[in-house]
Parts: sequence; structure tokens; C-alpha cells
Amino acid sequence: MLLLVALLAGLFVTPAGAGSRSITGRAASHAGKATAINANIYLPTTMLSAMFEQRVSQQVPASFNSAINTIVGKLPPADRAWAYQMVTALIQPSATLTGLKPQAGGLATSLRLSLYPGDPHPVNASMLIQFSVINSSTVQVSARPLPGSPALISGPLTTFQIPIGQLNSIRTTPGCGSAALALNLQFPVAPGQAASQIQAAAGMGMIAQPAMLPAPGQAPAGTSAYVEIPASSLASLGSGFGPISLGNILGAPLSAQNIQIAVRGSQLAISSTIMLGSLKLGTATTYVRPLAQGGNLAAHVVQTTVTLLQVITFPYNSYNQQIQQMLNTRLNGALSGKFTVNSAAIGANGNIPCAAGNSLILTGTASLA
Repeated sequence: MLLLVALLAGLFVTPAGAGSRSITGRAASHAGKATAINANIYLPTTMLSAMFEQRVSQQVPASFNSAINTIVGKLPPADRAWAYQMVTALIQPSATLTGLKPQAGGLATSLRLSLYPGDPHPVNASMLIQFSVINSSTVQVSARPLPGSPALISGPLTTFQIPIGQLNSIRTTPGCGSAALALNLQFPVAPGQAASQIQAAAGMGMIAQPAMLPAPGQAPAGTSAYVEIPASSLASLGSGFGPISLGNILGAPLSAQNIQIAVRGSQLAISSTIMLGSLKLGTATTYVRPLAQGGNLAAHVVQTTVTLLQVITFPYNSYNQQIQQMLNTRLNGALSGKFTVNSAAIGANGNIPCAAGNSLILTGTASLA
């Protein structure tokens, strides 16, 4: 028993610099093993409203000018210049988004169209913008007028591509706090790459070319978004690490195997089996609290415990700093430029109450440029 305790303690008394380099370097060798990850990306109503408003305000004048050019182009050449000047002087159309509300089956969208500033009789129109999955990377956007509204737009509008992973579903989220639209994506990631893949999903110009939506680069800077990583996805990451070499003791290889990630209340529990050659010494469990630090997803190691021969459990926190450094080295900067993390926590919050209570929730600002 004392010998096993001494051997297991050897794991934790490795010099900080050497231990950190060994774990990081050896774990990286297993980064090629991909694991399928599911994530839900929630876009809030305020974000979509700003995007719709910007797209509509740009599109209406452009469509009007195109129509006028077509009509004027049919006139005799000598009449085209004055006719164009007269029409454009009298008619200066504009559109304003007056409502956007998620409901079952789509986004109820209301517009006010005016022919010129101060138009006493603007046209009010309401439509339901609908989304459907054509295949694993393509979304169809359609519209139909709501009852009592003029049929300004009806039928398919456009399609847009999801530039990452495999799209499982897209749906509106009525009754889910500030969220309006949710996309469920599945994509293969390797350990150490999960954060950057999630960033890409959250920060991508996923709403790319719909007629009523902005093209990439047109979304307002600093718009809010929420990323939900279910507990099942977090758990599946553990298997992708594979054995991690921790050096040698008495000429035998020391390794951490069977790495598992689980949610325990408001923390993540990362556990592994410590092997000396073919001999199982025990298990080590590190409890981690996710947090936001400098705009990045970070980890704070709360506690490390060791269980020897499934009998004796004792705390061993002197290795916490090395583990925390390893985790944050992987996470630091992975989201920069696309998704600024303002908060990270386990469980749903008031903004997205429809998220699972044991999911990792990232709240932040996304740049879709």
C-alpha cells in the first residue's frame, strides 16, 4: 500500500515545467482522433431584428432603382434622363422593420413600406419567414403572407450554406427567453480543437445570403449569441484524448488512460485512470469551473482528488496549477476574433431557459464579419 501511494505521488511531484510540457506535448499527439460534437447555436431576437432591419433598408432602394432603370430604359433615348430625374425626385421608397417575433414554424415579420418621406399612407405588410433543411449544409428560406396582409412576398426566397459541420436542424424558439432561432450542428473535432470549432459555429456568417437577411460582413458588430454544448458532447470529448504519457517511474511508463468528462453540478469533472505499465494505481479526478477570462473561455481548477485502489480517496491540489495551465493554454485565444466570451457556466439562464440544465453555456458577442 505504501509503495503504491509513493508511486502515485510521483505523478504529482513532477517538476511543474517538465510536467506541463510532457502532458501538453503528449496529449497533442492524440489530437488527430476526431469525435462527433453536437452544439446548439442560439441567435436572439435583438440580433436578428438588427440584421433584418439593415438588410431591408438596403434592399428596398436598390430594388426600386433596378425597377426604375428597367422602365426608363424602354423610353426613347431623348426622354430617359429627365424621366429618371423626375421619378427619383418624387419617389424615395424606404422600408422599416416594425416587428419580429418567433412563433411555431417561423419568424413573424412586419414591415412598413413608404414611397417617400412622410408618406401618409404607407403599406403595412406581415409575413412568416420560414426555414427548412434541404441537406446537411443547405437551408431553404421561404415566406408567406400572414392573414390580412398584402401578399408582397410569397414562396421560396433563397438558400444559404452552413460553412461548417453538418446541419441537423434549424428551428425558431418561441418561449425561450431572448432566443429566436436555434441551429443544431454536428461536426468532428479533435481534443484541443473543440473550442475553435465551437467558435466557428457561433461566429460564422451562418445566415449568408437570404433575401431578407444580411450577407456576410453586414451583421452589426458585437451582436449577442449563445452557444450550448450538451453534457453528452462534453462527455464524448474524453474518449478522443486517448492515453496521455506522464513519463516513467522505476523504468515503467506512467500514463493517464480512460479519460472521462462529466458534469457535476456547476463544475466539470475530468477523471482518468492512472496506469504504471499494466498496473492500475488508481484514479485522479479534477474538478473544473468554466469561466470567461479576457474574452476567452477559460478553466479554473477547483480541486483534484486521487482514489487509490478504489478504497482511499484523498485531495491532492498541488498539481492544480499545472492542470489549469494546460487547459487554458488550449483554450486561450481559440475564440478570439469571432466570439468574445462574456460568461461561461453550467446550466440554462434567463436568456435561454430552454437549454438543458447540465449543458455548458457560453454567452458573448459574435462578429459575423
